[in-house]
Amino acid sequence: VADAAGVNDLVARSDAVIHLASCKESRDAVIGVSAQGTFNLLEAAVHSGRPQRVILASGDAVNGIYFNRQPVPINEAMPMVAYPGYYPLSKVIEETMFQEYFWQARVPTVCLRMSWIQCEDDILSHLTVAGEGFGVPVWTELMNDQQREAYSDGRDAAVALRHPDGKPMRRHIVAVEDCVQAYLLALKTEGIEGETFMIAMNDPFDYVEAAAYAAEKLGIETLDLVDPVGQDFCVDTTKARYVLGYQPKYDIFSLIDKAVEFRKSGAQRRERSGFKG
Repeated sequence: VADAAGVNDLVARSDAVIHLASCKESRDAVIGVSAQGTFNLLEAAVHSGRPQRVILASGDAVNGIYFNRQPVPINEAMPMVAYPGYYPLSKVIEETMFQEYFWQARVPTVCLRMSWIQCEDDILSHLTVAGEGFGVPVWTELMNDQQREAYSDGRDAAVALRHPDGKPMRRHIVAVEDCVQAYLLALKTEGIEGETFMIAMNDPFDYVEAAAYAAEKLGIETLDLVDPVGQDFCVDTTKARYVLGYQPKYDIFSLIDKAVEFRKSGAQRRERSGFKG
């Protein structure tokens, strides 16, 4: 996307553009990819006049999920108050540019603000302590010395994450298949130019319930851990469901089932990319 001439050529031959490029947590790439790259793409759309829809892959990081207190479900009208980091900053930059290019130049933009995307066995890699961890929190950082020693030999457990007051932590995620559904709907739904849509499961999941279910499916124990900083959050998908006809197929239990089947199949996991931990 930093190659303006290449972007111009591709956009001029495209009926629709889906902007997936991201810098993740790269300080060196945030301006080149998210600012300059998004500018190149939107300028190409302006000058070619060809794309009938330009869709941005944004994320609920712009709303400060997990780090910032969210007393009510997050919707599209709430301000972009991102948590610290180059990735959430990049999404705020991209969304702002998409919105302004709609208002200033009538580029037919749509922003899909997605929750944390889960594919293959990602949810099991996140919920369990053995193997390659996925996402935040990092379980070893929440363990005491005795727990770290107990699980240092590869012994596994599903994490029942709680707040300091003992209440289960709750957060929202989304299956990659449901994201694909949202993109296909955003490509064909008329009259949504300039709009933003929250894309997530229907409901947030409860770590204690999810850990119990995953532990039963995997034949492992559960481990109670306390997160002193994480905040519950819920994403309101009403607009996407009402306007796009979005109907998420996966909840936390069917997502865990799918992840277990993936592991049983022996399929090779994709190579991880981006910032870890």
